Amino acid sequence: MKMEAIHQQEQESSDIYEISIWLDAYDDIFSSFDSRPLSERTVSDDFLSEVKKVCDEKSRNKIHLKLAMPENLRIEHDEKLIIKRLHVYFKNCQQTVKTDVKNKNLKGIFYIVFGAVLMLFASYISYNKPEKFAVHAMVILSEPASWFFIWTGLEHFHFSRNNKKDVSYFDKMADAAIRFVNLK
Repeated sequence: MKMEAIHQQEQESSDIYEISIWLDAYDDIFSSFDSRPLSERTVSDDFLSEVKKVCDEKSRNKIHLKLAMPENLRIEHDEKLIIKRLHVYFKNCQQTVKTDVKNKNLKGIFYIVFGAVLMLFASYISYNKPEKFAVHAMVILSEPASWFFIWTGLEHFHFSRNNKKDVSYFDKMADAAIRFVNLK
């Protein structure tokens, strides 16, 4: 498989970034292990990593993905299926990443609130200075547990901050204009 990339073509709008990928065949887009029809095939990791690498080079609002192939190998019907398949793939990934980030944020909030409640509980008991062993044991167990929950909650927020780049990438690719052109 020969894939080359990539240049920025200045157009009317400076926030459009054109990604050009040269393909030898349609199979360069899909996994070589998947024999399903074009509309269902798994998108190749090589293809995705090449697109992502180029997309990460510049931060633009709108992506135009131009797939260049030899004219004698192009089939218009297949190209429509491939474009539809790529849009479905990127939309699914966009939803998955957004759902993951949302779930991590909600878990983070839950852990932080639960840790804060445990900390307040331990503080209240400690403030009352109880004389019973069981109450002292609850304070000793609650304090490290509260810190654990707070730090785990913050770690979940850190995860979602790290995934902002993925969210941005899939937002761009889900709305990308995809077209096939003749290889020159």
